[in-house]
Amino acid sequence: ADLEWICVPREKESVFLTCKVVNSSEFTFLRGEASVFMDDNFVSKSQIEYVSPNESFKTSLGVDSSLRVTYPAAKTLNRTATQSGFAFMAREKQSVSAQSQRITIRNSRPASVSVRVLDHVPVSTDARIKVNVLTPNGLDIATAPTSPSGEGLDDGRRKENAWKDVQKGVKARWAALEAGGEGTVEWSCDIAPSNETELELAWEVSAPAGQSWKEV
Repeated sequence: ADLEWICVPREKESVFLTCKVVNSSEFTFLRGEASVFMDDNFVSKSQIEYVSPNESFKTSLGVDSSLRVTYPAAKTLNRTATQSGFAFMAREKQSVSAQSQRITIRNSRPASVSVRVLDHVPVSTDARIKVNVLTPNGLDIATAPTSPSGEGLDDGRRKENAWKDVQKGVKARWAALEAGGEGTVEWSCDIAPSNETELELAWEVSAPAGQSWKEV
């Protein structure tokens, strides 16, 4: 089986271990509840669909307690900036809100692990409100997958953005839509034994002064 460690710290400060299993038997697995064992130890119950011989499926092995996640509240900094408007010599005052979110993962396993981490930045549906990613560097919001229609959703699912190197053992990119929807950032982190990795996701939202908005 192929193992994968996944962390969505905004939802839960844990790393989940999943595995991709191939049905190597001559029989079709029927749809229903299955008991999952690891090293002859019961792990959890899982729902599976019909799985024909030689087909694969994914199942969760639960939380990996050897990996500890810290996800504190995001730090917020509000400021007001003045920017040029469209008219000649006109200037429009903008209200800018910047936030920084840190994520720390510590590996107490005796071996290195590769962890996939997912988090989000706000997505604007109003042309007057702009979102700009500050960290990781190189993530242009204009290149993020979007789903303005059913056709766009399919395009977003097919699209794979290139990885950007963040630091040693860490790279980031915009995740495909099916991974978490619009505005989802994905990291791939190689964490050595007894080491920890710290990630940062920082962004700013600019809107006309007096324009109210909220993140949902």
